[in-house]
This record gives sequence, structure tokens and C-alpha cells, in this order.
Amino acid sequence: MRYCPLDKIDYDDDVEECVVCGGPLVDGTSREQFDEADDDRWVELDPVNSLTHAKLVQEALEEEEIDSYIEAFYGGGGGDGYTATVMVQEQNFDDALEIQQGLTPPDEDDLIIDPDNDDF
Repeated sequence: MRYCPLDKIDYDDDVEECVVCGGPLVDGTSREQFDEADDDRWVELDPVNSLTHAKLVQEALEEEEIDSYIEAFYGGGGGDGYTATVMVQEQNFDDALEIQQGLTPPDEDDLIIDPDNDDF
């Protein structure tokens, strides 16, 4: 497994760069970024249909200061070619699930990064 240290997304070993930021991947998992990862049990939220949707959920969780990371696998048939799972610490599961369920999934033709937007 490899991951993007900036976007906290795990990828299969055959993916070379992060599809969100284009940065290089490093060996290991995003979970290793959290100091207390060994002390906390990580659980998955409801499945999402694309990496784009997972990133949207992750951003909403960050706004509420809930740690999360994404496990993304290419070739899963999602709208952007990825299937993804958002992982949260077990003690935050109920709050995180409520946040996730309050979000509308993006349209399949939405871009992960909009090159016309100066915010990336």
C-alpha cells in the first residue's frame, strides 16, 4: 500500500501519484500519520461510489476536526475509476456518519480538481 501524505489517501501499489494533488506517493498507509493510530480503532463509514465523494466527506469531517483517511482502489467502477472508503476513529463514528449522510454525492462528471479554480 502507498499513500499521499498531503491528502491522506491510500492507494494500491500500482498507482504512481495522487489523483487529487498529483504529488508523489510514499510507502505505508495514511493511518500512520496519526500519532495515536495504535491506540484507536479505525472503522469505515458507509461505502461511497467514487474518490471524489470520499474527498468531499473527508473535507467535511476536517471542518468538524474529525480525523479521517481514505482507502482508494483503482478499477472499482466508481465514477472516477476508483472505489473509496472513508475511515474514522471508532469514537467519532456516529458524528462522522451523520456528517456523511448529510452530504449529497457529487455528479459523476464532476472533476476531482478544477483547473480553472485558483483554490487548489
